[in-house]
Amino acid sequence: MSIFDRLISTLTGAEDKPAPAPAPTRATSSQEEEPRRRFMGRDGLADESEPAVVEKGLEHAPAEFWVHIQPATQRLLLVPDLGVAEGEEFTARMMADLQRAGWCEEVAYHAGYDQYWKMPSQESILRAPSLYHIPTPLLNRMKMETKLVKQGEPRGFWLRVRMRSAEELSAGGEHPAA
Repeated sequence: MSIFDRLISTLTGAEDKPAPAPAPTRATSSQEEEPRRRFMGRDGLADESEPAVVEKGLEHAPAEFWVHIQPATQRLLLVPDLGVAEGEEFTARMMADLQRAGWCEEVAYHAGYDQYWKMPSQESILRAPSLYHIPTPLLNRMKMETKLVKQGEPRGFWLRVRMRSAEELSAGGEHPAA
């Protein structure tokens, strides 16, 4: 007699014969038709379909707008005007629209009086849109502004972007008609 048989007989009260194995339970017909769904350890979540979130693009944006590049995080924000540091954060779709149809015409950089010696070179400021793959005219045709601001005022890069029309995109390629 094995140790398992002895354990089973002790639990059932029978000394000579082991307890019969429990019979497998059979699923009912309703369970056979529709198997139980589990998702990430929770029941029934695979059946629930939530509406997909549609990302907002730049199709409803004005023809010209300002984009602020935050100095600490390098995130892009859609802002109403130059010098404003609060706005709507760019989504992936907005970024794709910006790279496809945007045209950066002006770059502004605001630095604090205490950090004037850290201000990037003129060429670095003009090349800021290329870091985000935003099309630009030739560097000598872009407008550039630099400004020293007081403590507490917003700092960083601002880009004035114009959205090109479909005709301009198909006819001009990279450079619009001036």
